[in-house]
Amino acid sequence: MRQFGLVFGYSFMERVRSKAFKIMTVIMILIMAALVFLPKFIGGIQHMSEGDIAVLDTTGIVTDTEGFKQQVSDSYNWRIIQEADLAKEKAELEKEGNVLGIVTIREQGNLPVLNVTVNKMDDASGYLTELNRYVQTLYTFSEMNKLELEPLAKERLTASVQMEVEELKVGSKSLMTMYLPVYLIMFLLYFLIYFFGANVATSISIEKGSRVKEILITKVSPIQLLYGKILGVGLAGLLQFSIIIASASLMLMFSGSGTKLEFIGFQVDFSVFDGKTVAMLVVFFMLGYFFYASLFAAAGSLVSRSEELNQVIMPISLLLMLGLFYAFFNLADADSTAALIGSYIPFITPFMMFIRIGMSDPTWIEILLPTLVLFLSTLGACWLSAKVYQVGVLLYGQKPTPKLIYKAMRSL
Repeated sequence: MRQFGLVFGYSFMERVRSKAFKIMTVIMILIMAALVFLPKFIGGIQHMSEGDIAVLDTTGIVTDTEGFKQQVSDSYNWRIIQEADLAKEKAELEKEGNVLGIVTIREQGNLPVLNVTVNKMDDASGYLTELNRYVQTLYTFSEMNKLELEPLAKERLTASVQMEVEELKVGSKSLMTMYLPVYLIMFLLYFLIYFFGANVATSISIEKGSRVKEILITKVSPIQLLYGKILGVGLAGLLQFSIIIASASLMLMFSGSGTKLEFIGFQVDFSVFDGKTVAMLVVFFMLGYFFYASLFAAAGSLVSRSEELNQVIMPISLLLMLGLFYAFFNLADADSTAALIGSYIPFITPFMMFIRIGMSDPTWIEILLPTLVLFLSTLGACWLSAKVYQVGVLLYGQKPTPKLIYKAMRSL
């Protein structure tokens, strides 16, 4: 156990002290910071005045511009102009100066006509609908005042329809609230499993290429070397994962957003993750990491030079990517038959089960059985990888064909 502890400690500290670990942690924290603070910064800029919009009203329904800011858009400086100023404002608009649009409200045949003049349609696309609705409301109130209706009659004519939504399954998870949080966390899960699993293979191939393994195996058994390295790098991965999540949580808290994040125009609320979801996320990260890291370690032990590594780990990388894409395709329907079947396929289970727990409400049996299958598969992968590793670390100058590996494994 002392030799195992030394390998474990060395692998952990080597990973934590590496430049790649520090750089990747900083990059991920910066990405999280950009996701948290950049939308607020952009939103602050967008709320600054973009320019002037001149309003010419010949009907008398417009009394001030405050309603335009509140009901249409507060991104513009709305100004009321007179008929005599119209030519001057159009000239300013054509020069693409500070005037971005001219709104005229006139009557034709006792009916209101709203006209918007802009240089390009895109300049008005952000407020046309709200502008039309607001002017319609002003005209309606103006006509009701002319009819001298009773206050109660006015209130009934302008009353909004009250809509109520009754949720039968209160507290149940919905696709709208869960999709983006689950999507983002699952991608982070994939990235970390691949990053640290591939790091195990890289570390083994470098040590083997430098003939360090020949010295190590005289002091430490191959099994202790394998599991010490996998556990050491895995703990470093869990530490990095925790640092990233903790940093993101702190930034959300100090940004005043609570647990909500604006992402590409959508609001992501991470409070939808309860304690069970977070706990199972950690479980599937660890099991998924050990499953794939053992395969990466076996692949890394088969190459004589680190330059050959990418070719050997390609099938494992494709398997990991296939598991991610399979889960993505079932993200919108986590209770489908395909999702249920995928839960029991070991290389898909880490992603598919996180989706099922995050997007739906599976029973404890539906959670425990796939977890048990993944756990047993991980033990099997570790056992097989240990056999391959014992053979692979001593293969120098020979092409590791399946037949050669099989014969060597039988001799162990």
